[in-house]
Parts: sequence; C-alpha cells; structure tokens
Amino acid sequence: MNLQGVLYLLKLALTGDLRTVAYRARMKLRGIDLRSVTITQLGLPPERCEQHANSGGPHLDVVCKTVSITPADSVLDLGCGKGGAILTMVKYPFRRVDGVEISPQMARIARENCRRMGISNSEVFVADAADFTLYDPYTFIYLYNPFPARVMEQVLANLVLSVARAPRSVTLIYNNPVCDPLVRECGFVLQREFRNATLPVRVYGLSRTPQPH
Repeated sequence: MNLQGVLYLLKLALTGDLRTVAYRARMKLRGIDLRSVTITQLGLPPERCEQHANSGGPHLDVVCKTVSITPADSVLDLGCGKGGAILTMVKYPFRRVDGVEISPQMARIARENCRRMGISNSEVFVADAADFTLYDPYTFIYLYNPFPARVMEQVLANLVLSVARAPRSVTLIYNNPVCDPLVRECGFVLQREFRNATLPVRVYGLSRTPQPH
C-alpha cells in the first residue's frame, strides 16, 4: 500500500470509522483495486463524467439492509468505476448486479475485481450512460454522483421511457444526490434518506402498474 493509502486509512481510524478501515484492509488483502482515479488520469471529458471514488462498503450495506430486495430484482450501477458498489450489492439476493462504465480501463478493473471475488452474476457494460437504454431488466438503479446534470437528464429520460415500456416499480439509490431536483421532476418519489456517512444517500421510487389486456 502506498503512503497515500496509509494516510487515508489512518484518517478513517482517527475519525472513528473503523468499519470502513476494516473493509478497506480486507479488500486490499484480496488484491481488489478500489483506489480513486481522476478523470484527468483517465483522459475523460469533464462534461460527461465526475471523478471516480469507491462507494461500496459498510455505508452502502446499511442502505441495502434496509430496502426490500428479492431474488426477482436486478440492480444496475451507473458509472460503476472499479465496481466497488457492485462488490457490496452482490451480497444481497439480486438476480443480477451489473454496471455501466464509460472508461474501458475502469471497466476492465471492475471485471477483474469481480473475478477475484468469484462473482458470476455480474456484467459491466462499456458505454456513455446517456446512450445506454437497456434498463428493462432492472428494478434497482444505483448512482454515486457519476456524471453532470446534462448527462443525468438523458439517463433519467431513458429510465422513465423504460418504465413506461415495461411497467414495474424501480428503486433509485442515489449516493451524493447532487441532481435531486431532476430526479423528482421525472416523477421519482423520495422514500428515505440515509446520513450514516459524510454524504447523504437518498432512496426514490418510481412505479407504473401494468395495464390489463
């Protein structure tokens, strides 16, 4: 572990977040790469994406333990980065735990992390989230503020079209909900907010009942 990683774990320990320290240590011992990467390092345009940082671990566990998840549900992590949130969500009874990532480099790392953890029910798609439209199989969407509002607008529009096309209930788990107004304008209803970490996590619902034939 480099000096930056050691200092980060020391900071977590001093602030009392020992669960996150233990989680990070376990991931490191298993060879899982969850280090933060800037969009400059990845050569990505700032108008399409935000900086990458891992959002998996104990704080996401708190959310997943609270929401209702069944084997009929599948979740999609938009802007999944290195797959940290996927590694946490796969512990719950989702049928599929997939991701979308704009960077081929990050997607390769996410796939390798999943392989190292023995995960077989996960796929990482390489795509700009604004162009991704294959939402119909998913009943949960997860985001960690992965892109600016201009991308979020198109993502939400595509998601709403999916719910109209394939009526169902969709739960949106939004970590660091910068675009909260856009989410609400699209019809998502705030169901719960978590503040067990530095940044809030909001859970929204959107539902459309299938029409009888």
